[in-house]
This record gives sequence, structure tokens and C-alpha cells, in this order.
Amino acid sequence: MARDLFEGTVPYYVRYRVPYPEALLKQNLEKAAISGTGRMLDLGSGTGEIALRLAPEFQAVTAVEPDKNMRNAGIQKMQDQKILNIEWLPQTAEEFSAEANTFELVSIGAAFHWMDRPVLAQRMRDWLLPGQPLVILGYTSIWSGTADWLPLVRGVLHKWLGEKRRAGSGNYPELSQPHEQVLLEAGYRFEEIKYQQPQHWTLDDLIGNLYSTSFASPAVLGEKRNAFEADLRQTLLDYDSSGTYAEEMTFYALLAWPG
Repeated sequence: MARDLFEGTVPYYVRYRVPYPEALLKQNLEKAAISGTGRMLDLGSGTGEIALRLAPEFQAVTAVEPDKNMRNAGIQKMQDQKILNIEWLPQTAEEFSAEANTFELVSIGAAFHWMDRPVLAQRMRDWLLPGQPLVILGYTSIWSGTADWLPLVRGVLHKWLGEKRRAGSGNYPELSQPHEQVLLEAGYRFEEIKYQQPQHWTLDDLIGNLYSTSFASPAVLGEKRNAFEADLRQTLLDYDSSGTYAEEMTFYALLAWPG
């Protein structure tokens, strides 16, 4: 994974990422039949969006995150929230290893596309306890959202970063197969849960969220950042001078059980 694409994103990641809805996380735990005494593995943990939220449901959580700044932010949040049962490992998902039948749940939040999916799909089969699932979480992005103002945002991104979206430098991994196909080929059966939630963006929230991404990070924008931000603000204010923009976000959870 090209970690430099996320350079400078951590403060924005912590403040402006939209959290997964509580109802969606609760459904996952119910379908996984979590015992309350098991262990959880969170791969590509970022700043702990999933690990911190689910830690109270497990005896122990292993959070795997190679980026030092992301990991340190997650550890700080963990300490602030007085959560005591998370171990943070400075590894990529591919570098991590575990004994067979170790985890009651393995989670990946909006990061599976950065990983060697076929290899990890096979490894995770062994790490999971019998009958327990992998869950991959995600949500509507700027690129897939359908609100009528989002094409304006995409237009400004293309103007300043080029048509070859999304990481600016062309390093974003284009997926030849959807996650479902990768998991099917690895012998999983799965189901998808979707949860819709209205989101009202201020200009500051929207721009902060963009700065938290790999495709519009401070590192990717570089010296274009101020001009990009001014252009985006003016474009959206010309569209709606209220400075608030609504959309219906879709969050999803792909639960996969080894066959």
C-alpha cells in the first residue's frame, strides 16, 4: 500500500470520518453470535474506528496498523476512552500471523481493497474459530454517492487532480474483482447488511473528510491545496449558498463465513 498517500491525513481522519452507525455494528455482533469472552482481530485498523467501538464486546482485541501516525492516534483515543483490552501491532495485514482457531471475529473497515485479498482470504479462514465470520465494512464514497451536488465535487477533484482518479498519482488499486467474488473463490458464504443514514455536511466537514482520504490528502494535493479548497467552496456555495449539503449515505457490512 502506498502509505505516503495518507501523509498528513491523521488529524482529518480522526475528526471528519463519518462513524459507522451503531445499529449496523450491533447487527454484525448479533449475526456473529459474539460470546463476550472471545478475541477479535481488526486488520488495517487506521485510527481504530472499528476496534475501539467493538472492544467492549471482546475479552481482547488485536489491532493491526502499519502507519505509525494512524496507530498513535488510535492509541491516544484508546487511552482517552480508558479502553484497556486492545493490542496494537505495527504490521501490514500481510505481515500478521496467528495460530489457527484464535479469533471470534475478524474485521476490516474500508481497507480490504488495499490488501492482497486472495492471500488474506485463505489465511483468515484458519485464524477464525469454527463457525465464526469475517466482516468487511464500508460506506458510500464521494465517487459512488448519488446526491445531486456530488458531481460538482467530483468535477473539482478531476479539475485539480486529473481524470485518473482517485489517489492523484494513479496508485489507487483498481479492483478487477469485487470483494464478494474473491471471497466466493476462497470458499466463503456471505451475506450483506446495508444501513442508510442521512448525512448533512458543512463545507468544513466535507473538506476535512476529503483531506482524510488517499485521493485528496494534503500529500496528494500538495501546492494545489489552497486553490483546490477555494474552488470547491465557491463551486458549492454557487450551487447552494446555505453552506450545508445533504446526502443519504449507505453503510454496508459484508459478513463472510468460511465454507
